[in-house]
Amino acid sequence: MTAPNTHSRCTTRALKNANFLKHLAPDTFGKDPRAEGFGTGIPVDILRRLHRLRHDSPELSNYPALSQFLKSHTMPLPQRIAR
Repeated sequence: MTAPNTHSRCTTRALKNANFLKHLAPDTFGKDPRAEGFGTGIPVDILRRLHRLRHDSPELSNYPALSQFLKSHTMPLPQRIAR
């Protein structure tokens, strides 16, 4: 159970986006496994929404390597899986 006024969010999408980055650009996003964002150096909040952000988004201004990556790569979109 979470305490009131705390935000509990699923980090599955963030983890999948982090794994995608590390798989395609390990020299850029997989250098330090202790870095924030599952070792990518990108905050989890951005990783959660990365598949919706454009390379020229102002939110990515502090992450030029990520912006450059998104110019030539398309992040995989979430898929609906029937249960």
